[in-house]
Amino acid sequence: MCVYPHQQYTMKKIILIDKVRSATNWVLHQPVVVRLRQRFPRLTSFMAARFDTNYFVGLPLTLMVLAGAVNIMLLSNLTESVVESEWIVTVDKQFTTMLYSMRSDWLSQALYLITLLGNQEAVFIIGAVVSLVLLVKKNWVALFAFWITLAGVGLSVKFGKTIISRNRPMADVAYYVVEHFSFPSGHATTAIALFGMIAYLLHRRLRVPWQRRLLVTLALLLILLICFSRIYLGVHYLSDVLAGLLLGLLWLLVGISFMEVMQYRKKKLNNS
Repeated sequence: MCVYPHQQYTMKKIILIDKVRSATNWVLHQPVVVRLRQRFPRLTSFMAARFDTNYFVGLPLTLMVLAGAVNIMLLSNLTESVVESEWIVTVDKQFTTMLYSMRSDWLSQALYLITLLGNQEAVFIIGAVVSLVLLVKKNWVALFAFWITLAGVGLSVKFGKTIISRNRPMADVAYYVVEHFSFPSGHATTAIALFGMIAYLLHRRLRVPWQRRLLVTLALLLILLICFSRIYLGVHYLSDVLAGLLLGLLWLLVGISFMEVMQYRKKKLNNS
């Protein structure tokens, strides 16, 4: 029997869902859990619903919340290391020096063009285009989620830079002069939030698996190139970019979670 790619994708998804359901069912029928369900029915029902694979507010949202919590811990750890630890400062300087020693004119010019996509002007233009498309389609939930993400990025980067007040790499390694503080990288934060959100919105509309995979691959490649360009051009340290990626991912999770929850509520109201 011939199995088409979209059928394989569906089968894999069903197998994963079945495994989660089996594991949840096994846990719920353990003697200790059964006694807890009898004693605290509301609490255990709420906890069980957090692993429900039928709704976004079940297992998907639970996983996103856990990912957000881990993200916050990693970001907090990295920030503390930058402020207090010498080792990460040493690694940052050595990595910057290594890239500077390998720098070539043609690659610097190419990465300079790529890094412009994370500039404030480019972000406003891309954001305006996306907003216009969403306005035309009257997709208010997506529009709100999109700007919640970007607004959160803008505010957190601004306050983060002010609070940490870390200086940028020395001027002699910088490909061009950039003012303002260094930590976290605004380009890295914006790149993963902006292009991640755009990829997510497009991903929802695509139905063919290979098109979805291509979209995700291109989005990741663009994000990584923008992030690498900041270090290669000597305007950010490695830890600045890593912090930016974590911070941007956190706001991306917020935007996606908001949109999915609102879509779930809308669907539930329409079906009632």
